[in-house]
Amino acid sequence: MRSPNGKKLTALCYGAACHGIFMLAGLIMFGSIITGFSYSVGKMSGYWAVFFNFILLIQFPVGHSFFLTSSGMRTLDYFSPKAHARVLRTTIYATIASVQLLLLFILWSPSHVVIWKFGFPANIFFILLNLLSWMLLSVSSIQAGYQVQTGSLGWTSLYRNIEPVFPKMPDSGLFKLIRQPIYLSFCLVLWTSPFMTLDLFIVALFYTLYCFFGPYLKEKRFSNFYGLKFEKYKSNVPYFFPKISRLIINDKASD
Repeated sequence: MRSPNGKKLTALCYGAACHGIFMLAGLIMFGSIITGFSYSVGKMSGYWAVFFNFILLIQFPVGHSFFLTSSGMRTLDYFSPKAHARVLRTTIYATIASVQLLLLFILWSPSHVVIWKFGFPANIFFILLNLLSWMLLSVSSIQAGYQVQTGSLGWTSLYRNIEPVFPKMPDSGLFKLIRQPIYLSFCLVLWTSPFMTLDLFIVALFYTLYCFFGPYLKEKRFSNFYGLKFEKYKSNVPYFFPKISRLIINDKASD
């Protein structure tokens, strides 16, 4: 039998790794977007650059989707002690997602082809837009259940020696306006850089398509899990873009 102190130490180690990598990935991603991948360390050129950049581009959505399947979840179990595997799944999932983003934004081989580059004061405007997009991404992630989004649900449950309790179906805050505010916010983060290079353009375009079409699979899982509650929510709330009439109604309701 494992001691309570040993279980807590395991939880703290996984938590520190998860949140440390999560924060590092966020900082690297912010810097890469603002500078248009200018400082990525990938050194490939020509067809090799195209090939390896393509691998970096697809590994995140492929892994992100795979690890949500039954086979993917069983794969996650290999990254933790067998006794704690099921409890730590959300922590490991978030850690791997952060590592995938780090690989993309650090190892990308930049072309240095500039599409647009705004100088002062226009660049300040775009930086503020980018920060606002990050804020929307943070708020929507919190409203969706920050414990799952950040991976804290797994390690805190292990530390407290309880079963993970997943948050309720998100339907408040930004989720009143659209069903996918996290994905829309992520797209805005990618497109609001003052320094748009060909590299960032390709990444932004690819992930915008993924963010728009990928959640359809997520919604199938939600439909199976939440049933009629999600179907009713789905029929009342737009998928990706808010309706102007809904914004006006919500604004009046808040007065």
